[in-house]
Amino acid sequence: AFPAIQAAPSFPSSFPKVLEADRSSNTACLIPCAIDQDPYFRMTRDVAHKLVPKSHPLGGKPSLVHSKFFPPLQGAEGKMSSSDPNSAIFLTDGPDDIERKIKEYAFSGGQETKKLQEELGADLDADVSYQWLRFFLEDDDELRTIGEQYGNGKGEYWSTGAVKKRLVEVLKELVADHQRRRS
Repeated sequence: AFPAIQAAPSFPSSFPKVLEADRSSNTACLIPCAIDQDPYFRMTRDVAHKLVPKSHPLGGKPSLVHSKFFPPLQGAEGKMSSSDPNSAIFLTDGPDDIERKIKEYAFSGGQETKKLQEELGADLDADVSYQWLRFFLEDDDELRTIGEQYGNGKGEYWSTGAVKKRLVEVLKELVADHQRRRS
């Protein structure tokens, strides 16, 4: 029965009280989906045309919103959790909390020593600070520069500390702006 439970959100007729019953069979769905739900979504797309009227706007097939994984501060192996306050930056965190969490908990893809960092550069796929900058830094040229310099161990952003410092600046501004708008 689990595949049926995973498939139900693809069909508005599953929610007649939330969506007007007379319209629900003709409403298109856009489904946010995590990677572990993908097999169920593919199965649903294969059978949806048999369960939905031909007049459906998408021919009966639900559509998917693809999203990228946002790693917790400790690295891609873990997950963010409200029960672990050091796994994420919360929109209620103050500037000092943001700086402390990034400096202490953001997993680094940098090398063990300055010499190795300059020789080998950082592993950008493992480095949480760089991954977060990919989401939050709006200047694509600056992100490209940071990635090249950090990945090569040369330039202004050769070190983990420099990349973390830039992330702290970006997050402080973002969170402060959110808090200002919310108050």
